This record gives sequence, C-alpha cells and structure tokens, in this order.
Amino acid sequence: MNIIRNDKFIKRNKTIGQICTYGSLIILIIGLVLAFGGDISRILWSYAALIVGFILSQIGMYFTNRFGRNPRFDEIFATALEKLRREYTFYVYTSPIPMLLVGPCHIWVPIPLTARGKISYINGKWKQQGGNFLMKVFGQEGIGKPDREALADEAVIRSFLASKGIPEEEQPPINHVLVVLMKNTQIGDVSEAPIPLVDLPELKRYIRRIDRESCEKPLSEEQLEQINAALSEFGTKS
Repeated sequence: MNIIRNDKFIKRNKTIGQICTYGSLIILIIGLVLAFGGDISRILWSYAALIVGFILSQIGMYFTNRFGRNPRFDEIFATALEKLRREYTFYVYTSPIPMLLVGPCHIWVPIPLTARGKISYINGKWKQQGGNFLMKVFGQEGIGKPDREALADEAVIRSFLASKGIPEEEQPPINHVLVVLMKNTQIGDVSEAPIPLVDLPELKRYIRRIDRESCEKPLSEEQLEQINAALSEFGTKS
C-alpha cells in the first residue's frame, strides 16, 4: 500500500493544539487568581478569563486528539492496512477529507470510533451503553452522527473528482466504515446499520473481502491513475 501524507499540515495543527492547551491553562489560572483575589471589581475579568480558557481548552483538545496523539488515527490505520497490495493508496490530509483509501474497486473512508461501552444500531439510531460520562459530555467518546458525516464526505469527494474531469458515473463506489479502536468496546446488534462497524484487526480483511466479492466493475489502470492524479494535485495545494 502506498501512503501519501501531509506532514507539514499535521505538524502545524499539532502545534496549534499545544499552544491552545497551554494557553488555556495559563488563562484559567489567571481567572482563578482573579476570582479569589478579594477584589470585587475583578470578578467580571475572572469570568471572562474562565470562559476564554474553557473555549481554548476545547480547541486544544480537538487539535491534540487528531494531530497530537501518539499514535495518531492515520498511523493506526496505516499500520492495520500496510499489507494491502500496491493498488491501494492511503491519503492522509492530502484529499478533500482527512483520510481516504483508493483501491482497485472502491474508495474507502475509515472513520475512527473511540467510544467505549457497547455500540448498537437500534430503531434507526446509534446507541452507546456504558462509557465515560464526562468524556461523552466533552465530545471525546461519543458516537456522533456518522451517517450525516458519511453523506457530507461523499458529496465533497464526488464534487472534487467531478471538478477534475471525472464525471460521477465514472467514479467508483464510496464505502464508509466505522472502525473500533478501543479494546474494551463491544459491538452489539448493528445488522441494520447504514455504515458497517468493524474492529481494527478486521479492517484489512473486511476491505479485501468486499473488494473481492462486491467488485462489479473494477477500475482500469487508466481510471485508477486519473483518480490518484487528481488527489495528488489536491495534496500539492493543501
């Protein structure tokens, strides 16, 4: 498998996460000092500092979770998929969406899932039983809305490829897959889920199986080169 990764973009956003995180701590400390300083006139400044510090901490968590963690999500996926054939190319922050895998039959979009507990799809909704309540509140362990994200991602990908002269009818199917990254996460009843849910160790086998069993119209070498050339052009501008 080939990997095309925007290391400059990753490094920049990792730095943003670090600055926001450390900056939020400093501002929160200042806010607490003002709050307990005994000067009533500084209370409003204290509240303002606490609000700004909280907002910065959330921004810092967002960037750190995606770009500062070790290993990053893209590194986890790259390790899991490294033995795929050379027909596969994994784009990391060098395509219209963060991570995208181009194969001989499909375009794959792996979605990292860090939610703990038991994950199910019941009555048209994703359900999470268990997990850390505080982490859910701060958006670090929630399931989110993968269905909407998948539709938005597909629209962005298809629009980009069309802008590069690849009409939608000539574009391959786009498959999203939720990937469980936590060892203590259980997969419940997901038989009716609109997006497949697999454990990380099964990801490579799942992609191989679908590409082997559900490949009605394999991409020609010319089509594959055209798609990869379009995505490579995107990467040079990002």
